[in-house]
Amino acid sequence: MLGNSERKRVHTRRIVCEAFRRRDGLWEIEATVIDEKGEDMPFRSRPMVRPGQSLHDITIAVLIDDDAVIHDVAARMQTVPWAACPESQAAYRRLIGLQIGAGFMREVRERVGGVEGCTHLTDLLVQVGNTYTQAIWPTLIARQFAAEPDPRKWTDRRAVGFVGGCAAWRQDGDTLRQEYPELAAEFAAKRDET
Repeated sequence: MLGNSERKRVHTRRIVCEAFRRRDGLWEIEATVIDEKGEDMPFRSRPMVRPGQSLHDITIAVLIDDDAVIHDVAARMQTVPWAACPESQAAYRRLIGLQIGAGFMREVRERVGGVEGCTHLTDLLVQVGNTYTQAIWPTLIARQFAAEPDPRKWTDRRAVGFVGGCAAWRQDGDTLRQEYPELAAEFAAKRDET
């Protein structure tokens, strides 16, 4: 892909995230990581992992409300390299009550970081937050437009929180001008003031 050099697959990591809207109005986000070896992975204290076998098959499910507050967490470790790995699963219930947003991962690491948790489950929580954001975004937009057609007056800033966060959503870009002309005009006026 990056050149003409011959290459051999030695590892595949698959991350799959799914969002479900439940009848009770909550969002259930499931994130799974599967690490499959493409070559022998020898160990000194356990059997070798052979090509095509998984080293990890780990899932975390998080129940979240419309305000991004976590109501429940469950972890499943279908395949793990070490007998001690599942000991970390219960620690993730310490995340109940946290709100996904600014500072979320810092708080996660304080509650389940280091030997209290699992590196892979903790890493998946970044994807849980991203998946939740993608899943709830149409709901946020619809709710904001129903309450107020002018995005400059929206009370829930999550609906436009991504503005300025990437090349496509630059404050002076075409995407913002096309999707939210009111915001584009507001940012242009602020730039003109400086």
